[in-house]
Amino acid sequence: MPPALKAKPGQTLDGRFLLGEEIGHGGMSTIFKALDLQNPGETVVVKVRLPAFSSGVGAWSMFEREEAIGRQLDHPLILKFLPLAQDKRRSYVVTEHVPGRTLADRLGEQRPLPESEALSIASQICTALDYIHEHGFVHYDLNPANVMLCPDGGIRLIDFGLAHAAETARFTLSGAPPAIGSSDYLAPEQIKRKRGRKSADIYGVGAMLYEMLTGQPPFPGDDPLAVASARLLGDPPAPRSLNPGISRQAEDIVLRALRRHPNERYASAGAMKADLEHPERIALSGLCDRLQPVTRRRRSLRIARYIAATFILPVASQVALFLLLWHHLARK
Repeated sequence: MPPALKAKPGQTLDGRFLLGEEIGHGGMSTIFKALDLQNPGETVVVKVRLPAFSSGVGAWSMFEREEAIGRQLDHPLILKFLPLAQDKRRSYVVTEHVPGRTLADRLGEQRPLPESEALSIASQICTALDYIHEHGFVHYDLNPANVMLCPDGGIRLIDFGLAHAAETARFTLSGAPPAIGSSDYLAPEQIKRKRGRKSADIYGVGAMLYEMLTGQPPFPGDDPLAVASARLLGDPPAPRSLNPGISRQAEDIVLRALRRHPNERYASAGAMKADLEHPERIALSGLCDRLQPVTRRRRSLRIARYIAATFILPVASQVALFLLLWHHLARK
């Protein structure tokens, strides 16, 4: 099958994976339920790169990185990747098929969730993240669509398309679409395209927990750019102002995970998990009383700084250079 053609149900990849129904899609790939013909009766999930990215190396390397990272992780709360031949005719990854539904589906049925359920889900996510971080990686795309809720009450953390080594100097991806990650759950440093540290994952857990407890993301809105800008300018509303029924301890956990400065968040997923499992032991920090809401004035100041950095300073430097050159020539 030529790589340029879009994958469809009924097609077989490399003589092994028979594609079934389409169960999802993303900005760069389509996801299918499939049968592994080498292991009769075994259902798997195949994520196939879209044809629009077939000519560049960015998406290919992205899939290779996702597979390489996935195969190094072996944990009951993390989706398992299947080993594949190196001579694949097109770019795709294969994982186990996990029955259940996503956290996004659950929130579509009920929001907010009961506090005990929300804290349990967040705690399991932290368990998975702690393992990932200990192995030197960050997930970097935490959102409700990437958390599977299993029938036995457990979770699976899925989709490692943006995962990379925690020591990567700066996250860049040639060939990727301009919008990376889900804007409702991005940490401020991700928006600035700074180094992808583990603290970005802590922020992602905090954003999901905020939504589970309050029924809305920290910075709701239909404009991704406005949502991204808001989290750089101020803090979200206190969770108890939206849902007075949640405990002060749960509110404190959320707000600590959502601090704008990475060093002010939990130092590790394990530390956040400890608070999630024993919220009654938390000494309240009073963060809810020190929040800085996004105001029109703060937004205007940031826009002014952006204009100054983007337009005024470059023009001023060019004028200064011209005057310096003119003065040098005039002296001759």
